[in-house]
Amino acid sequence: MSLTLTSRDDARVHLVESDWGPEKICAEGMDKQPKSIPTALRSFPERLTDIPHNLWLLTKDDNPTFVIPNTVFGICGALAGSRLIIHDYTSTTVLTRLPWVFLFNWSNLLIFDLANQRLPESAKEDALNKPWRPVPSGRMTSSQIRQSMLLALPLVLAFNHYVLTVSSETALIYILTWMYNDLRGGDEGWIFRNIIISFAFACFNMGSLRVAATGTTHSTSTEITSEGYTWVIIISGVILTTMHVQDLKDQAGDRARGRKTAPLVLGDLPARWTIAAPIPFWTAYCAYFWHLGWLAAAPMMLGTYTAWRCVAMKGKKTDRRTWQLWCLWTAMLYMMPLVR
Repeated sequence: MSLTLTSRDDARVHLVESDWGPEKICAEGMDKQPKSIPTALRSFPERLTDIPHNLWLLTKDDNPTFVIPNTVFGICGALAGSRLIIHDYTSTTVLTRLPWVFLFNWSNLLIFDLANQRLPESAKEDALNKPWRPVPSGRMTSSQIRQSMLLALPLVLAFNHYVLTVSSETALIYILTWMYNDLRGGDEGWIFRNIIISFAFACFNMGSLRVAATGTTHSTSTEITSEGYTWVIIISGVILTTMHVQDLKDQAGDRARGRKTAPLVLGDLPARWTIAAPIPFWTAYCAYFWHLGWLAAAPMMLGTYTAWRCVAMKGKKTDRRTWQLWCLWTAMLYMMPLVR
């Protein structure tokens, strides 16, 4: 079935019958305006009011994975004192830097999501997994996403360099973003995909720690300790071996895109076990690293419950809830230096 809607600016939307449903938008139509009222016909003030909502929709699904836990990592690491980073600061000054740490993580996540969601194959995937995102919902076209990225990338890079002084971490994040999206590293296999993401987490976490301890250019430089680098590596190991928990809820879109995620390559149940088994191990290891003893009871219980859900409970909504609990579990791991 093919349906063409024509408006005054000749915007077209093609709805085709394919193996993933006639109600979805095909790749060739993703650069067209998929609404009956094209964006080009909206007034300039109306389009300005759309910007905050579109920015929220672009990063909404990744905020629990990246922004919130990594912000916790930076703040708790800086509050832990000289174990992780060498700097002369007080707990009060660290807490005042919370907005800067949040902004560092969110701004760089925005660049990643713009790079990812501008791709036609991502639009097909999102039409099944995340139809509320700007492109499949018709709020933006792929060309507008690309144009937004051309504007945002130099602005975010300049902000991170001149204001937050974390240009090295930011540049590495952009390289990994390029590898993941444009070089299709995210599609080449779940192991390689997890490797890229684990390196990205290392950059996000080191940047978060520096911003939490240093603040802006008005402060002096910081130095991460050897124990701080070890902690970053441990957390990257956690991400490397469990990050594919997010793929459990996205199997329909990943299958339509042809992405080689763990559930599609290994099978659903084996993939669930590859997530469930490492979670208790990493909880115990992180607690041992920080000598927490009984203080690790809360993350251990949450990790055990999350691991159990991975294997025992299935379904799109259920798997989404399991992913949210995994995000909370990682945030609790990040709090361990502060508890110690």
